[in-house]
Amino acid sequence: MNDNTPDIAQTARHWIIRMASGNMTEAELEQFHTWRKAAPEHEKEFQKECKLWRSLTVSPTQAQAVRLTWHRKTKRRRLKTAFVSFTVLAASFAVIFYAPLVKLWLQADQWTGTTIQTISLEDGSRVVLDSESALSIQYTPTQRHITLLRGNAFFDVKHDPSRPFQVTASTVTINDVGTQFEVRNDHAPVTITVKEGIVDVAAPHEASVRLRAHERLAYQHTTPPLIEDNLNPDDIAAWSHGELVLENATVADAVTILSRYHKGAVYLLGSAPSTTRISGIFRTDQTNDALTTIAATAKLKMRTFSKYIVVLE
Repeated sequence: MNDNTPDIAQTARHWIIRMASGNMTEAELEQFHTWRKAAPEHEKEFQKECKLWRSLTVSPTQAQAVRLTWHRKTKRRRLKTAFVSFTVLAASFAVIFYAPLVKLWLQADQWTGTTIQTISLEDGSRVVLDSESALSIQYTPTQRHITLLRGNAFFDVKHDPSRPFQVTASTVTINDVGTQFEVRNDHAPVTITVKEGIVDVAAPHEASVRLRAHERLAYQHTTPPLIEDNLNPDDIAAWSHGELVLENATVADAVTILSRYHKGAVYLLGSAPSTTRISGIFRTDQTNDALTTIAATAKLKMRTFSKYIVVLE
């Protein structure tokens, strides 16, 4: 192996991954110690990669695997205690972090992970549910009601005057008048965008607003509703057919949006260039290519740990 930094970093990552597997043999452990002592650069790069690894989100199972490996092979009591504490801390964090999500999923009839899902409803209407989204469905003989609990959804509604179609997102209610429209409830404000037809939108303490094709309405609790018009119909809910349209997005926002579709984890370490803006059309099923483009544009280093973990720094 050529003794250059990229190869040293790759080897250091290899040893970290082997330790995390919990299956290191005695022979491998000896090889690892020999490699670390072979040159100061090896130890320096190993410590750097360890610091990076620790900054990532490590599951309790992974932490337990690392702890068992080190305890079994080195008998270092202090390190064992440290990893036990880390495992307990990670498990506690997971309970706190995921409790709201568990409640959400219990309410939901449909939810997604990193994929986009198309749902055919019993009345012939269709919903395309974005990644990291959830909704509940309440159909009665006289009404069709959808609650968008989280995320984004695109609705293609079969009109039926005798059985109104209604969507609720946060405190906003959308009444369909036979149309195609998108609702976003992933962060404030709640936005409604009409691709075809008409919808009526209502919110507490606000007059009802009628939206027509190629118009968007944004609701915030503290400001009056804002309406945009003359939108490009091809850009409305482009994600529903596998495209992400980014326009003048910050690097952090672009990475956050793309990470929703990445089968794994994406980490942006440090501060991204505040003056760099990302514009373009990216495929939701080609997130590695998109992240590579963003890294090159922002002059960031992109690292991959297997095909599931991507780090930009």
